[in-house]
Amino acid sequence: MPDSIAEVIAPSQAQAAAERQGILRPWPDSAEARALLALYRSAGLGHRLELNLRLRICPFETVAERVPPEGHILDLGCGYGLLSHLLALRSPARQVLGLDISAERVATSQAAGRGRANVAFAQGDVTLVAFGRPDCIVMNDLLHHIPHTHQVALLAKCYQALPEDGILIIKDVDKRVLWKYIWNYAHDFLKNRNLPFYCLDSPILTALLGLVGFQVEVTHLDTGYPYPHVLYHCSKAARG
Repeated sequence: MPDSIAEVIAPSQAQAAAERQGILRPWPDSAEARALLALYRSAGLGHRLELNLRLRICPFETVAERVPPEGHILDLGCGYGLLSHLLALRSPARQVLGLDISAERVATSQAAGRGRANVAFAQGDVTLVAFGRPDCIVMNDLLHHIPHTHQVALLAKCYQALPEDGILIIKDVDKRVLWKYIWNYAHDFLKNRNLPFYCLDSPILTALLGLVGFQVEVTHLDTGYPYPHVLYHCSKAARG
């Protein structure tokens, strides 16, 4: 029987080489990234600059690679919809639903996706709304904005919503490299007007995911970034 927790050092040599480039990696200047940003041509200049920067400082393409190529995908805390749209653009076999608490962000995401059938957006609090039965759930930089008192309940809610063999993908940050954690905290403090920051150490979050029932693979993605990115690939384990 496989261990419930595993540490992944390098998924592949080519991917690891790309990840080491961090903010200097070529993907943000690729045709795919340009096509993604072009969806937001009607958004204000400030939004477009913010989204361009976001693609550079967050490994969206690496997160997207871990998502199944087909099925119903639920993107929790989708923000302006960058990851949702990237997932939908990469595979028409995906049906993507982005959920965010901000009406303004949902409206921007909907405008960017107008006319495309395999992506939709809804406003709601992820701790309150029903998730339906997605094949995969994604959380990209959401969990550290959820109060500690709600985090385990949210992880359990994800587990319960997923079918057997369902996948939860979490991209978050941790405290392993202190200066990167402080930098990330300062960034969030300024950008989000002191939005509370509830970051968990990676070993603690990994253990909590295991207690909920997930089999977890952890990949640290912070090389080349001033941000302590960590990716958790969580497979729903059948309860025996």
